[in-house]
Amino acid sequence: MKNVVIHKVITFVFTEGQLRGYWNEQKQKIPFESLTNEQLMALAEDMLANSSHSQLEQHILDHGWRVKEETEGQVLAEDDSREHVHVEVIDTTKQGSPSTKLFIDRLSQIECANCGFSFYIRNVNADTTHLKCPSCFQTLKN
Repeated sequence: MKNVVIHKVITFVFTEGQLRGYWNEQKQKIPFESLTNEQLMALAEDMLANSSHSQLEQHILDHGWRVKEETEGQVLAEDDSREHVHVEVIDTTKQGSPSTKLFIDRLSQIECANCGFSFYIRNVNADTTHLKCPSCFQTLKN
């Protein structure tokens, strides 16, 4: 099964069945099976852009129906060309190596050791000694 995974601050999973249903609703003349991986990614992004807030809930990883196993498998194609989104087509029926991505939307997650507040920041190197926690205003420790 080919699922499309869109990583933003939240990860959205669009299953092959959901994509097929969306494609068929649009009354396209081209059969769904003939879509390339790039077309599947574009279809998922179109579905994301045209879904209501309540419809989006069914696509959020670890929220409702979407589980981690739907994002694991062989990566068939990916688009990492934009700063705020990473899109992948994953074949869940084939074995793949686990994702090595450390960033979501090229943001690093930082957790304050003092108060436990967790936040995301862009363009930070390993030295966080100059940063202050936005919650408790204490200097962050490495």
